[in-house]
Amino acid sequence: MALSHAKSGDLVNIQDAAAEFSSNTSVTLVRDDHIEIFRLVLGAGTHMQEHSAAGAMTVQCLGGEVDFSCHDKTQTLRPGDLIYLNDAAPHALHSKQGTILLITLMLHRK
Repeated sequence: MALSHAKSGDLVNIQDAAAEFSSNTSVTLVRDDHIEIFRLVLGAGTHMQEHSAAGAMTVQCLGGEVDFSCHDKTQTLRPGDLIYLNDAAPHALHSKQGTILLITLMLHRK
């Protein structure tokens, strides 16, 4: 069964109480022609190798703590912090503890 994504005007709770820090999960909340918003939950000690997204993006820390590497530096994101990356900027991350991120991608879909 396909997951349903929020439609224009739908209310979405981004701090889902069911999000477990013990496992790595990703849930797409909004998917449209040129935007995708998803919640990424990372367990403590999770490392994501350097990669890039298919567009510009923002990463907002909702809970926990994660080291975020991009543009030749590493910064620690904590709740309330947001970082912007331009189109396809390479980045990597390492969660210091269970972490919840809200990621918004601005895509080039036609």
